[in-house]
Amino acid sequence: MSQFQYACGECGFRTPWSTESQGAEWQEAHYSQRHPGIPPGGIVRTREQGRSGSGGGGGCLGLVVVLFLLLLAASTCRGTARSAPAQAPVAIVWEVGR
Repeated sequence: MSQFQYACGECGFRTPWSTESQGAEWQEAHYSQRHPGIPPGGIVRTREQGRSGSGGGGGCLGLVVVLFLLLLAASTCRGTARSAPAQAPVAIVWEVGR
């Protein structure tokens, strides 16, 4: 769900993050009290509220988990390759001078 913040074009006033309609109402009330006779203007900022609730960070956590699992799998495969039983060494005997 998107949230909106309205900023006054005449001064530094900003509304809190809220719904679009609530922010527009706050901006109109601000202009009627502080800047009478001037039509509401300024900028509108929007932000998306992500799945993590606070917005952002959820994608990074997923990436870290995937990388950890890949490293775990790689270290497991490397460990099994080294633990294969070794073959008996072959002895070569040279007889010289007979």
